[in-house]
Amino acid sequence: MSQKTPYLVQAKMNQDHLKLIISRNFLMAAACLIASSWMFSVFLMSNEFNSSWMMSIHSNPVLPSWIWSFLNLGGDACVALLILLLIERRPGQLTSWLMKTWLLGLVFAQTLKYLLSIPRPASILGKEHLSLIDQPPLLGGSMPSGHALAAISCGLILIAVLKSKGYKNLTLAGVGLISCCVAWSRVAVGAHWPSDVIAGAGLALFVLILSTFWERQQSWNLWFQKSSGLGFLIFLHLLIAIHLLYPQSKLIVVQLIQYLLASISLYRGYFLYRDYFGNMPFALEKKS
Repeated sequence: MSQKTPYLVQAKMNQDHLKLIISRNFLMAAACLIASSWMFSVFLMSNEFNSSWMMSIHSNPVLPSWIWSFLNLGGDACVALLILLLIERRPGQLTSWLMKTWLLGLVFAQTLKYLLSIPRPASILGKEHLSLIDQPPLLGGSMPSGHALAAISCGLILIAVLKSKGYKNLTLAGVGLISCCVAWSRVAVGAHWPSDVIAGAGLALFVLILSTFWERQQSWNLWFQKSSGLGFLIFLHLLIAIHLLYPQSKLIVVQLIQYLLASISLYRGYFLYRDYFGNMPFALEKKS
C-alpha cells in the first residue's frame, strides 16, 4: 500500500494473537489457573487467613507507598483500555477484541460485586489497622477486584500481541510481572482483600478466553474502520481524558502521569479526527 492509500485496512487481519489464546495448550493451562484461583480465593474467604494475610502485608510493606500508588494507577480500567488502544497502529486491527474484553470484564466484575456484596477490608479490620494509600474505597462490593481484572487482562493481551510479533520470552515475562504487581497493588493500598485480587486474576483469564471466542465468531473491526466507529473511538478517547483529569492520588508525580495520559488520549483522538475526517475518502466510505 502506498503512503497516499487511505487508512482503511483489510477486513482479514493477522489473527496469530487470537490463535494463541484459543490454542489447546493455553486453554488447558488457563482452565487449571482459573479453577485454582477461584478455589484458593474461596479458601481464603472461608477462614481467618485472608484477614491475617492482609494485616501482615500492611504491617510489613515490601515497597514504598509511592511505588504502590504509581502501580495502582495502572489498574484503572480506563488506563488499561488506553494502553491497549495505543498499541494498535490503526483502528480496526485489535479494536474489536479489546472492546469486547473490556466490556465483558466490566459486566462480570460489577455483577459479581453486586451479587456477592463482600465488605471492603477497612470496613472490617478498621482503617487504623491498615496503611491506606490514596484514599481507597471503603464501601461497596470488594469481590472481585476490577483493577486486578483490568491489569491481568491488559497484560495477557499485550503478551499475546507481542508474542505474535516475535518478542523474546524475557520481554513477555516482564510484562507479566508488571501486570501482577499492578494487580497486587490493590491489596497494598488497602482497597481489596488478597482473595479479591486472586479471584480477579482468574476472572481476567476467563473473560479473555470468552472475548476471544466471541471475536473469532463475529468481529466489529470493519465497523471501527468506518466513520461511525471512528467517531465512537474519538468520543471514547475524550471520555478517557476527562476521567484521567480527576486526581486519583495525593502524590504530585502520579497526578502528573495522569495528566500526561489524558493528554495522550486527547492527542490520539485528535490524530484520528485529523487523519480520518480531515481528508475523508467519502467515495470509499459510501461504497462500504
